[in-house]
Amino acid sequence: MFNIKRAKVLHHVLLVLMVVSIAPLGFYGYQLIQFNREKLQTQERFSQIGIAQSLARLISLHLSHAREQVEGVLESSLDLSGGRELELENNRGLEKKLEDFVGRSRNLLYINIVNNKGRGVEAGVHHIDEEGMTKHFLAKAFQSASQNQTSYVSEPLTIELGKETEPVIIMSSPLKSGEKGIGAVTVILKLDDILRWVTETSVAGKTVYVVDFNGQIVVHPNPKTMPAGMDLSRVEIVAAFVDEWRKSKGKVRLQETRPFKLTDGGLEKQMLGTYFAVAAEAPWGVIVQIDQRDAFATVAEMKAETIRWGALMLLLAGGVGVLSARAITNPIQQLAESTHSIARGDFSKKIEIRSRTEIGELAETFNKMTDDLELYIRQIRKAGEANKALFLGTIRALAAAVDEKDPYTRGHSDRVTKYSVIIARALGLDERTVETISISALLHDVGKIGIDDRILKKPGFLTPEEFEVMKQHPVKGFSIMKTIEQMRNVLPGLRSHHEQWDGNGYPDRLKGEEIPLIARIIAVADTLDAMTTNRPYQQALTFQFAVEKINKNIGLKYDKKVVGAFNRAIEQGQLVVEGAVPESLAG
Repeated sequence: MFNIKRAKVLHHVLLVLMVVSIAPLGFYGYQLIQFNREKLQTQERFSQIGIAQSLARLISLHLSHAREQVEGVLESSLDLSGGRELELENNRGLEKKLEDFVGRSRNLLYINIVNNKGRGVEAGVHHIDEEGMTKHFLAKAFQSASQNQTSYVSEPLTIELGKETEPVIIMSSPLKSGEKGIGAVTVILKLDDILRWVTETSVAGKTVYVVDFNGQIVVHPNPKTMPAGMDLSRVEIVAAFVDEWRKSKGKVRLQETRPFKLTDGGLEKQMLGTYFAVAAEAPWGVIVQIDQRDAFATVAEMKAETIRWGALMLLLAGGVGVLSARAITNPIQQLAESTHSIARGDFSKKIEIRSRTEIGELAETFNKMTDDLELYIRQIRKAGEANKALFLGTIRALAAAVDEKDPYTRGHSDRVTKYSVIIARALGLDERTVETISISALLHDVGKIGIDDRILKKPGFLTPEEFEVMKQHPVKGFSIMKTIEQMRNVLPGLRSHHEQWDGNGYPDRLKGEEIPLIARIIAVADTLDAMTTNRPYQQALTFQFAVEKINKNIGLKYDKKVVGAFNRAIEQGQLVVEGAVPESLAG
């Protein structure tokens, strides 16, 4: 015969591993995408900070220049030296100069100068919402400048100029003669230049706008849909600016770039935003934001291309892998199916693999192992059944030995076990629990082994002292059995079968649901047998009387649920006391 060399499973595995080497390419592509994303994100952060910082400085200079222009006009028009009061009545020259100043200014709509007596001169657009918000802010501006001696910048607001609306702010500054405040100058400033700047910088997917420290819009590149004064404090990036502004009390120049979520038209967008505080001249912040899809569009394209080529390579690798792996997977599948059959206890399924690889040899070994395992399982089951029979026989012998100590209770444990099992099944308990209850019922009086025969066999009523000794048998039984680990589940029945629902039982005076269910079941079965068999202290009672007595003690001694199952078992003819005729409780 020819010595044919075995094919190695390793050869198939190596082929698969070579094909799967596409994984490093995928990992490299992923790392490249992440690197480019981080680089783009860094660049975008710098870009946004640069735009926000430049615009904030430009706005600050713009407002500062407006103040300087007004102060220059005042210095050339008023004598503010020597601590004099400001006389403005009938000052036509000053009024004419202010009119010329407003006329020459592109952004100035209105100016007034008011002394401490509330008299003054004004120039510019008249009848500007005199009964509304404009009047309110003019009064607030004058009060801040004249009384508090501080400069003031109002919240953003819009006014109507003909058929158009304009975003404006109101600014005021105190007038002093030496250290003495003698009045205030207030102007209404248009924000056309700032609006033009934010519009010009809102390009390449970016949106640039200005908000005040309350989160209200000062200017926005879309003034019709986002007018001045609109509250944006719920937008995350705006809320972050407002929060930091209030924490710092406007004393520092704030800036931050962060990702945030924006809901637009019911859709949630992932945004990247920056804020930069103007601070110096006004409590404003410049906000720059962009949809992350726009910011990282290059990365998205690279990702799409990587996925496309990766998918093609995966398809190619998958085709080769399927052909190569089939030689491995088919035998292994048979091994798996045979293993599942063994797990279900079926040892009849054998593996039929004709292969010169190690898997063929494994199949032969596996079949031999299955035969050996089947033999061992049979032996184990037989030994288990023998052990169980020995265990139950020992339990029954122990229970019989306890019953034999007292001729009046002979057969008591068997009968209590029978009744307990019937009640447990009427409660719908599973068979494993029923078996536990059966063992516990058999042993429920095992503690009587430790009770003096003089008390146990006394042919009459026990004295209070003797009864106290008798009441120790649940604890004695518990102590006898607690050292056996396998008896752990039956112990509650041994210790607590004389507990009562109202808490007047023994030994632990447990109450209601505190009493284990197993003990509540045995208590009813124990009472039934005690009442329907002859005892030293009473003759056997009728079955009907015993049933009625048990039902009368629902809620006192017994659990309503357990007695209900007890009644159902009687009605269905399942629970019968030998020598008595079962009767229905109905009626």
